[in-house]
Amino acid sequence: MSHCPRCGNLEYTVEREIDRRLKSIEESQERILHILRHLQHPHATSIVFKEITMLPTVGGNTLVYTGTLAPAGSVLATDFVATVTSNDPSVLPTVDPTGLIVTVPLPAGWVESTTTPLAIAYATTSATTGQALSATITPSAPVDLATSIVFNQTT
Repeated sequence: MSHCPRCGNLEYTVEREIDRRLKSIEESQERILHILRHLQHPHATSIVFKEITMLPTVGGNTLVYTGTLAPAGSVLATDFVATVTSNDPSVLPTVDPTGLIVTVPLPAGWVESTTTPLAIAYATTSATTGQALSATITPSAPVDLATSIVFNQTT
């Protein structure tokens, strides 16, 4: 046993000092690895849905939407829970296990309300990260394309 060169402690041993420093280095490495994991795969801060099927919003059709997370390369938390609900009780949307594909089966004979358009609410939660995303999917009828254009001189 020898004295600590810094404080003179009699219980100082080289082995204890090495163990203490190794533990400190290991803790620092864990913090660095944690930070690097988040830099490589940050948690998403938003999601946008696009329709895959491009079908009209009429009874009997099944609309399918894929979600794109932002920022690019981000991920959902590993413990995410995704939910989807419809403002029309006869339409029962589902979300797949990835949380990125929403399927909206429209019952046969279903007709969209003229006063309240169909809207699907999407939400995720995470107990461990606090990540919470939300989006509203609003299916709409195909857009009428222009058939002509008129130009007027302005100057």
